[in-house]
Amino acid sequence: MSDDRETARVRNQAKLLGEDSLNDLDRWRLRRARDEEERVARRRAEEREQRADAVDVLRAELRQEVAALRGEMDRLHEVVLEAVGQALGEVSNKTCDWAEKLIRDLQREMTTSVARVHGEMMGRIDTLAPGSRPRESKDFKFAAERDDAEITDLPNPLTPRGEIIRKTKLN
Repeated sequence: MSDDRETARVRNQAKLLGEDSLNDLDRWRLRRARDEEERVARRRAEEREQRADAVDVLRAELRQEVAALRGEMDRLHEVVLEAVGQALGEVSNKTCDWAEKLIRDLQREMTTSVARVHGEMMGRIDTLAPGSRPRESKDFKFAAERDDAEITDLPNPLTPRGEIIRKTKLN
């Protein structure tokens, strides 16, 4: 503490009266104080440079980490998009299959319902107006069929081109 007071006193005297007015001991103290200030300034400058270098190194490392994270995020984004697309495709396929099955069921149900209602209506019409719809009392037959009275002998299917084979005796 007394050293600091002496140094402050020597500086004030050198400022006021000049360095030539100082004795040898005070000049030595002034040089020592200036040297110490220079050492402190150099040490501070070195520390600042070291901190700046450390900050630059940290910045470079952080930039590399950020770039790596961005790359990983892009990759994960692509993976997620692919997974979502695949899931949406599966869901849409299942939905389409379900909708098609539902449509087939509805068509089958509607066809059955329409046929039932049509049958009921035809039955009601038959009961209300029995003569309005002529029904044949005969059995069902195809349009190409002939009446029973017209049936003739059928040709032999084993004869070639409908020719009649004559029996001849061979002895």
